[in-house]
Amino acid sequence: MDPATILRKAEEESNIWFELNYPDARATTPSNSLGTITPSWKAPADDIVKCNIAASWSDTSRKSGASWIVRNSRGKVLRHGRRSFSSVQSRELAELLAIFWAIESMNSMRKDKIIFESSCERARACFLSPSSCSGAVEIVGNICDLVQRFQHWSLDHVLETRNVLAQRIATSITVDHRYQSYIASGGPNWLKELIAYEARNVAPLP
Repeated sequence: MDPATILRKAEEESNIWFELNYPDARATTPSNSLGTITPSWKAPADDIVKCNIAASWSDTSRKSGASWIVRNSRGKVLRHGRRSFSSVQSRELAELLAIFWAIESMNSMRKDKIIFESSCERARACFLSPSSCSGAVEIVGNICDLVQRFQHWSLDHVLETRNVLAQRIATSITVDHRYQSYIASGGPNWLKELIAYEARNVAPLP
């Protein structure tokens, strides 16, 4: 790798290490003003957790980003994860990979009662008609098989305004080139102001 790439990766990994080991040592403001966000994340019932999923994709680099963030009924972040993928040929595949990874992670963590929420429009179309999405039939089938392992589950499509946190984490991979993959307790330090904001203004259950 050229020196600039090595420096960027070293800085990225050191920032991740710092955030995971000293989460309260520094606070940064999210890139967008909180005043422009309408709180609409809806909390799950007390005995259920909610996993929000998002994806991003670069047409030029064929890299994609996946993220998930798990919260309880009070809006407290229990865990979150970020992962990068290479040689991803379409946005549809990027979104399906993100959903599969999130569900696989929750299964590994033995979450029994869970609501999955995603704002992935292309993935939604693939679930409705797998044969219309090139190369999607197998991964759609794998996702459908995997969710059956949960005692109580639902996979819902929501507007992006109800999926802001997960989307920002996913976008940071393809836009900010944060390719380091990880799973961590709590939420990312650079989004803690937004996390607190959504927890305070959680939309009530219908």
